[in-house]
Amino acid sequence: MSFAATCTDIFLKDGHILACYAVDQYGSSVYATLDLNGFIGNDDGYFTWKGVNFASSAREIRLEGTLLTAELLKKSGSYRERQNIDLNDRIANENGDLVFR
Repeated sequence: MSFAATCTDIFLKDGHILACYAVDQYGSSVYATLDLNGFIGNDDGYFTWKGVNFASSAREIRLEGTLLTAELLKKSGSYRERQNIDLNDRIANENGDLVFR
């Protein structure tokens, strides 16, 4: 199940840490975080799930709902127009922990 269905107060911390209050196995709301730099990369100005450290080559990083958006650096040295990746596609809440799947 997508994380957004069982999380509230979803926000981005330090430009690369997904944070929220996630429902755990007891029905309680617990603070949870996941460092997106461990799972998302930049491939010539496009987000990719098969990469790491996207934030080191991104500017204007934002979270819009479940969409992570940013201007990403291209190999040419210029920035590509704003790109996005839907975190709901690969991030889940497992008993109050945010996990990459």
